[in-house]
Amino acid sequence: MIDVSSARLTHIAVHRVGSKAREEGMRLAEKESTADESLSELLIKHYLLPLSKQSEIYDFFHESDISLNTVANIAGKIFNASGEFLNSTQAIAKHLYATSTHQNISGGDLIFLQFAGIKYNEIELNALVLLKVENKDNFIEIVESSDSFDMFERSGISLNKIQKGALILPNAQGVFVVDNLGQKTKYWIESFLKVSPRATSKSYAKLSGLILKGVSSKIEDTQDIAELNKEITEKIKSAELTSIAELKNISSQYIDSEALSEVISGVASSTGVDIVDDYQIKPKDFAKQAKPITSRVRVRAGVGLVISDAKYSVSDMSITDNQDGFQAVVNIKMRKEK
Repeated sequence: MIDVSSARLTHIAVHRVGSKAREEGMRLAEKESTADESLSELLIKHYLLPLSKQSEIYDFFHESDISLNTVANIAGKIFNASGEFLNSTQAIAKHLYATSTHQNISGGDLIFLQFAGIKYNEIELNALVLLKVENKDNFIEIVESSDSFDMFERSGISLNKIQKGALILPNAQGVFVVDNLGQKTKYWIESFLKVSPRATSKSYAKLSGLILKGVSSKIEDTQDIAELNKEITEKIKSAELTSIAELKNISSQYIDSEALSEVISGVASSTGVDIVDDYQIKPKDFAKQAKPITSRVRVRAGVGLVISDAKYSVSDMSITDNQDGFQAVVNIKMRKEK
């Protein structure tokens, strides 16, 4: 879909952005960086190309007004040539610092690469790449002298794996995102870029998984949780298209309408997606997101049961309190193959 074979690097800027939570501050470059032809080719091969191959497309969003999305707004100025490239990248770096308020966010180098000659749906356009490097690799450099080879320890940026990156196309045509360091905090996608997955079967399957997780957390009765899991498992086995509307109908049997609305609103707010009830989700995509949830049965708060083999399911459960805690009797049955 994206052709970068004729891409040309036109601008580079690098800024150093620390953690605001630790008051590390920033160091903003006063002029653009330069790259020779060899480095430009490496940047295209190892950064632009992998980002262009991301299968999921994201769109910028904002809870109240898309024009208030900082990265989208400033990137638009870069594309429209109404803002000077370096000043615009400095403004985005300041925005990154403002969103780096979590204690687990590490400081790092923020790299901006602007490319021309990219083709998207057969149309040639410019594109903007953002990269944040939080971890640097150690490597050994060997230098030849007159009578020996000397070894020196160096530190640098790996070309093998993007840590955090975004490829932004102009005119709201899409954002392609990589976040390989998002285990502790998802600020890169949710707070800094503020993007949400474009409506696809896979993106809606993720929404369905979040909804199911939220619904399960609001069910108090363990038997009801088992029943919900059983019903969702049967839905997976039916191999039929599903939708958010169907999940709402199933969930409404176990939690009241107010709690269900709270779950849906929470998912919509956290993802930035205006959820459409009748969007069709493919069986394979739904199963991938739902199975990890249906395989877990909450016995009581802090105590859960994991069914690792899909052949088995919890049919019922009884819990009796005692002086040491409680006793749980769980009946597990083997699912009948159709």
